[in-house]
Amino acid sequence: SANPSETASRARSILQQSLSSMANKLTLSPEIVIPEPTDPTALLLQSTEVTKMSFAIRNKAKGNAAFIAGSVNSLKAFCNEQESARGNFPGPLPVIYCESSIEENVDMADIASAGASGYVYTALNGEEITSPDDLKKDETVKTCFESALEHGMQLIPEIVLSPNMDWTEDEVTSLVDALADQCGADPTAVLLTLGAVEPDDDQDEEKPENADEQVQEGAVLPRVSKELGKRIPILGSVRAVAGGGRMGTAVGLHKDAGFKGVVLRCDCLPGFRMNPDLEFVGGFWGAAIGDLKSTRSKNFNFRSTIALDRDVPLEWYNYQKDIMESGALGSPSGGGGGDPLQKDDSDSDNGDYKGF
Repeated sequence: SANPSETASRARSILQQSLSSMANKLTLSPEIVIPEPTDPTALLLQSTEVTKMSFAIRNKAKGNAAFIAGSVNSLKAFCNEQESARGNFPGPLPVIYCESSIEENVDMADIASAGASGYVYTALNGEEITSPDDLKKDETVKTCFESALEHGMQLIPEIVLSPNMDWTEDEVTSLVDALADQCGADPTAVLLTLGAVEPDDDQDEEKPENADEQVQEGAVLPRVSKELGKRIPILGSVRAVAGGGRMGTAVGLHKDAGFKGVVLRCDCLPGFRMNPDLEFVGGFWGAAIGDLKSTRSKNFNFRSTIALDRDVPLEWYNYQKDIMESGALGSPSGGGGGDPLQKDDSDSDNGDYKGF
């Protein structure tokens, strides 16, 4: 088999190709949390579920890469399924392991042998950064960067930026330069995530349900220069909850700011903390990424009759049922007949949403 440095340089070119935008379109890659089942029977079924979900992410969602948070076993099942598509179209998606995963102290060697080609490392444990100098305090990034290479992978550093600052093109470039100095080389890609904006207390009382939109409006995205984008794919994080065109708006803002792609974080999936079943997760990303990539007009209803941000099992169940019935995931019979999605779309306050 190839030596680690060959594998690492192959991982680098695959990841850069997958994460760099083609034809001026942003790359869209979902972050998927795979919960670890507690009872033994569920554990046996888990790899089958992960396999089906992995198939959906490649074939229905057509994501550009997959960011996976979960156990090494889940990661392995996902990577094996992707690998089974080698030589076919669409081919395997590169898989990037998220450090913020369920298992503590995961070994780089285990992640590499599971089949991941990248590893997300969050600088300073996610502490918000206000200047390039802050990165000098991160003493483990170089070790992790080199360890990833030694195991045939690429480290993808994530930097959490203070949202209370205006990050200009020059500042973002200095930030990435400082990061490259720490690593000893340019990383394969860099993920820039804005910290959450704290809403004003007085506003908070009136409109808690608009917290998402306040975050969008309250913070200005960092600007990425063309030169920097050519040198390294710079990715952003989209955390907007699906519905009301929120994800689409956030993706558009990243494109305008010069990003090459975005990671659609698990927060986009309503109720994701409730360990929804993986079939639904695959279906959700299939519909969401398909909708975000489509160039047709956004008359696609992602319908829900409930508030999306309440983690209540019954509501989550109704919500899933609603999506299935709305045809958002495609009808089992393959459509035909009248289109239930083409109805008056103005009633967004009652949960009739226009696109993702």
